[in-house]
Amino acid sequence: MKMIKSIFLIIILFISLNNQLNAQKKKDAETEPKEELKEPYFFWGGSLWLGFGTYTYVDVNLMFGTQLTERLSLGISGKYQYYNQKGSVADNFNTFETSVYGGSIFSQFQVIKDFRNLFKVKGHSGIIAHAEYEFLNTKYNYIFFNDPDSYRSRYWLHNILIGGGYFQQMGKKTKSYIILLWNINNTADNPYIYPQFRIGFSVAI
Repeated sequence: MKMIKSIFLIIILFISLNNQLNAQKKKDAETEPKEELKEPYFFWGGSLWLGFGTYTYVDVNLMFGTQLTERLSLGISGKYQYYNQKGSVADNFNTFETSVYGGSIFSQFQVIKDFRNLFKVKGHSGIIAHAEYEFLNTKYNYIFFNDPDSYRSRYWLHNILIGGGYFQQMGKKTKSYIILLWNINNTADNPYIYPQFRIGFSVAI
């Protein structure tokens, strides 16, 4: 329940910050000539997720890609995660700790390019569809799988993630996004819980 409340709070803060930034950008734009980015162009960005407590979790995702058309983009990303889980009485309070690393290839498509073309709203925002092939090197989480006597070596996870979400333009070159992703290639040795919730940004270069 605390996790759900935290997610809602992040979304509210995210939208509030975007609205404030868009208001400032609108004031600045009144005195500047309009200039649109021409495709294709490159972008970089990423996302960061932190969690502390019984589960300590750090997730850093850096990405680089190209906007091929007004709606379609392709990119690659590098991922690093740190995970620490405290055990319970059942496993003699063992602690599981590991670092996870890997990367992904992804594509995004703007299903709705700009809500202003449909409704009377402020700010440039829309809906995106997201598809991603992810490969992660991890350690077998014996606490998660209730198997405290297992000390298997590291192995690779190959995930196919699909989903979508909301993006908002924050000036000419920067956009932020919120997406939910489901794994359609989930396996029995995958300790992750889906859907995954991500907040990130991208900057055109």
